Amino acid sequence: MTGAILAMVGAALSAIVVLLLVLGERRPEGGWFAWLRESVKAWRSDELAAAKLQPEADAVRDTPLEELFSMGPAEDQPAYARPEELRERLDQARQQARSLARR
Repeated sequence: MTGAILAMVGAALSAIVVLLLVLGERRPEGGWFAWLRESVKAWRSDELAAAKLQPEADAVRDTPLEELFSMGPAEDQPAYARPEELRERLDQARQQARSLARR
């Protein structure tokens, strides 16, 4: 029981250390407090209004549903690989491995 608790504490501490390292690498120029202050200010202001984030009308194109889910022309192919095809692929892989090993 004690070992499990120590392992959990160790994992949590490791995660915190990794998080701090990542945050240290991506630190904004003015610091985290200035970044947080500016973010809250922008969030409360009209700067991030939804109307400004909408794309312009000429940038949006309506696509029919059939075109979105089209998988192209139907092809008559087997659904699974046959044993002969698998043997061929394995033989090719072995030959490539041998040629790389000889170099």
